[in-house]
Amino acid sequence: MKIKYYWNLIRGKTEAKNPAKLTFRNTLAVIQAFFRRKRRNLGGFDLPSHIYEQIIYRRIQVINKSPKCWLSGNCIQCGCEILGKTMEDRGCENSPYCYPEMMKEDEWEKYKKSNKIKLFE
Repeated sequence: MKIKYYWNLIRGKTEAKNPAKLTFRNTLAVIQAFFRRKRRNLGGFDLPSHIYEQIIYRRIQVINKSPKCWLSGNCIQCGCEILGKTMEDRGCENSPYCYPEMMKEDEWEKYKKSNKIKLFE
């Protein structure tokens, strides 16, 4: 099922409003998300807490700001898989803007305080 979806995504035959193109930057993002997902599932090789918190925060933002994306499992703008998209470093570039770029640990702590994010206390 996913192979057919990705085949159609590469060929630009999706229902997305602005389908993602097969570029070097997008390929690196997919690889990064793949390895972050695998690290999380292997046990003992946990992601740094600030990265993990941001992934959870991003998914909550998608649920709140773009429920159609979350329910379909793919971004309605670009067609990318939501779970993978929230694990890469780039922020959501589509409208509605759901979440910012991945931050370093000190930036994330400041962001949580300035935006009163209390999910992880």
